[in-house]
Amino acid sequence: MAKTYHHGDLKTAAIKKTVEIIQKKGEADFTLREIAQSLKVSHTAVYRHFKSKQDLLSHIAEEGFHNLNQAFSTEIAKARSPRQKLSALGRAYIEFALSHSGHYRSMFHQELRCAKDQRPELEEVGLRSFSILVECLQEGMKSQVFRKTDALIAARSVWSGIHGFSVLMIDGQFQSLQSRTSVAEAIEQHLAFLERSLLK
Repeated sequence: MAKTYHHGDLKTAAIKKTVEIIQKKGEADFTLREIAQSLKVSHTAVYRHFKSKQDLLSHIAEEGFHNLNQAFSTEIAKARSPRQKLSALGRAYIEFALSHSGHYRSMFHQELRCAKDQRPELEEVGLRSFSILVECLQEGMKSQVFRKTDALIAARSVWSGIHGFSVLMIDGQFQSLQSRTSVAEAIEQHLAFLERSLLK
């Protein structure tokens, strides 16, 4: 029997269900038909909200970046110095990837990176995430905590280092990190290593 949803609820439910599937499978391996079947609705009902798999991924990615930016803002508010802010950003990023891998895998999925027509909402919120890191580094350079260099280049390097670590973590590539303590220590060690490359 088909399930009925109030206006807007199906869109939210489809996003939530897809995130669960991606998190469980470890990859964005789904079809809109599969999502419709999981929600017990017709596939045409899902197509009313998302024109394609890529479109659904885009909405999940946008939601993910909004959540990541919120985590950034929350953690930065607790930090005082540029070094503390940088560590807070890196920690928030990695912990977000570990706790929300369904969103995280969507945010950087190849289908979205190669899209010819990217949704401006996704571009805007994604750039905001990167801008928060750039602003943190610029603050550190201005206060002479970090050595003076091109903040955009530095931010790309730092982001790449944190992103690569996060992907390896959620893919289970660090088999020696089995306990919460060992994971927490590895995160701090990695962030400290990245920070040392910025210090004067």
